[in-house]
Amino acid sequence: MEYTEKTVKLKNGKTCFLRRGEEADAAMLVDYLKATAGETPYLMREPEEVQLTAEEEWDLIREKNSEERTLNLLAFVDGEHAGNCAFNPVSERSRARHRCTVSIALYRKFWGMGIGTALLGEILDMAKSAGYEQAELEVVSANRPAAALYRKFGFETTGTMPRVMKYGDGTYADFLFMVKTL
Repeated sequence: MEYTEKTVKLKNGKTCFLRRGEEADAAMLVDYLKATAGETPYLMREPEEVQLTAEEEWDLIREKNSEERTLNLLAFVDGEHAGNCAFNPVSERSRARHRCTVSIALYRKFWGMGIGTALLGEILDMAKSAGYEQAELEVVSANRPAAALYRKFGFETTGTMPRVMKYGDGTYADFLFMVKTL
């Protein structure tokens, strides 16, 4: 999906640059997946579980950019990659084509600056313009800041999936399933 690059002003007065992911970002994005997985217990994978190569990521970016109903936005602050936000179709089947999934992750050092707000606002606008009527996401129930961000944008919790993730110490995390009409 095409996207026109833009800049937004953050809470701290800095400027955040938003653009679509491109093939040249492949190695950087693999590193991002590993780093963010190690910075928070709220993502589904451990850093060592990121087995994707830069070449495989390059192929994924190329494929996704050619699709009309998929978008991966990257955020940069002072030229540094801060995080990503994306939407993808739930399914291409006719009865589900109105629904998309939304995902977002930021490097920890960029939390609380308003980048998530900027990315999520853009991704929801773009999802609506792509013809989606409903956005869906899953969030770890203990991740209160993320759930609050989603509620700010009108997402509602429609259910809980218990014990979705099991950590190395034997504890579990539940997911909240959240939905927003676009």
